[in-house]
Amino acid sequence: MNELWQDLKRVATAHWSRLTTIGAPPTPREQAVAAACERVIDQVDPRLRGLTGYRRTLHDNVAAALDYSADLASRIPGPVTLNRATWAQDPLLNAMFADVKRIRWVLSSPSVCAFVRDTALETGDCYALLAALPLVRNQLGMELQGDAIHRDVPQTTWSFVNHEVGLPAGDPDSVRSQAAQAIMDIIAGGAVLEIGGQEAQIAGLEEQLRMTRIKQKVANPATRGLDFLSDGGASTLPDYETLGQRIQQLEQELAAARQGLTTLDDHLVRLNGVLAHPETRVAAQPERVRLDRMNVVREDREGAVESTQIEFLRGYRNGQPARVILLIRFARADLITADERLAEVERYVNA
Repeated sequence: MNELWQDLKRVATAHWSRLTTIGAPPTPREQAVAAACERVIDQVDPRLRGLTGYRRTLHDNVAAALDYSADLASRIPGPVTLNRATWAQDPLLNAMFADVKRIRWVLSSPSVCAFVRDTALETGDCYALLAALPLVRNQLGMELQGDAIHRDVPQTTWSFVNHEVGLPAGDPDSVRSQAAQAIMDIIAGGAVLEIGGQEAQIAGLEEQLRMTRIKQKVANPATRGLDFLSDGGASTLPDYETLGQRIQQLEQELAAARQGLTTLDDHLVRLNGVLAHPETRVAAQPERVRLDRMNVVREDREGAVESTQIEFLRGYRNGQPARVILLIRFARADLITADERLAEVERYVNA
């Protein structure tokens, strides 16, 4: 009897909890998930809003993707001050910029200049994300071994290209928040690419099928009557049969291509599936490499050559290595001025 009473009590408590939840204002967490759902729908296909319960379908995976994006953004190293002094002291910054003069030009990106122009900051410091792509080369170079200089020594060098500074803000937390949103957009963009790629394949097959049917209709002997311009040969019938076989093949390929993407409900299922595995779309891994001052890769055993091990966070898109990511701090005064830009343009024009 006591066990039955306890069971009834648990059911009543659970039911009352659900009743009290209904009508309660949404928590900030639920508001963030709902907003993310709408943003994803906007990116993928706004028609999905016509489906009943689309938010409920996406809720769990969108919430998990939000957590994944926030975690990834929190792992970005920094903030690291980027200027002439730190370039000379920090091995990573020194490796990323071969020329210290390049720093100011990279910092003066359009998004940073617009942010500084339109935002009143309490201090002279700004924060942003710096991204740069490592470029690995195998070459033959010179090397001092003992007292002798050896030529044509196989070397592996690192350099960094495609520098970009973006997502500027007045504090590091705001930069990370923007980064998390950008990561979420990349995840949703993966669904757009996947669904769009399949739709493009379907459209291509539909067009091939339409054109093949037209060719078969033209080649049909029953519709041609007596063709005084033909050579009287029997080639028309084989062409007609060949086109018929091609039509059957295209119909089979089109049916296979349409699988899983026939209705809007199929689109929603596919989107939910992509959101369930955000790590396949975007990821980041800590990596390290030992370089000397000339950015030549050195092994630990090469103690005779002064080298430093640098560590960085490298992004990955669809499993492929992408750019190194770093949260940086820099002074507004380090940005290139309008006069400096004009002088640089005139230098190139008059060169």
